[in-house]
Amino acid sequence: MREEEDAVPGAISIALVCLSLAVYGSPAQDPMPKPPRVRAENPLLSAAIARGAERSPTFRRLIEAIDATDGLVYVVEGRCGQGVRACLHMSLGLSGENRLLRILVNPRRAPGCELLGSIGHELQHALEALSNPNVRTSFGLSSYSHRIGPEGPRRFETPEAIQVGLTVEKEAC
Repeated sequence: MREEEDAVPGAISIALVCLSLAVYGSPAQDPMPKPPRVRAENPLLSAAIARGAERSPTFRRLIEAIDATDGLVYVVEGRCGQGVRACLHMSLGLSGENRLLRILVNPRRAPGCELLGSIGHELQHALEALSNPNVRTSFGLSSYSHRIGPEGPRRFETPEAIQVGLTVEKEAC
């Protein structure tokens, strides 16, 4: 009888461990893949993002770097001022702990390889902003962009974004 009583706590412990593994999975197991943090609802732009990640190591690194932030970046069809093909819209929203950014792209102004380069260029700008945890408002985004860019009419531009756009275009096409 004593052996049976000693076995009961051990059996309960084993049962609890098995139940925990069934419910939560093993520690090394990732039960659900995380949704992408760079998103597009437009099929053309979704395909461009997938193509960029497949063909360009630089584009893929941008996606991975953004995935490691608290940002969600929506790539949407839209028009930018100054006649440019794409731009990081100077609005930043919050949804819980996530910072929401939008990249506007005009696919008619950026056909084929230029589209991938333009998206890569703007993803670099998004990453620049998301790399600073203090950028949490639209005003903060605009101020930060002014601070890191050069003086003059191209004040929102960075040498890194220019280089990334050219590199992505070259790698992907």
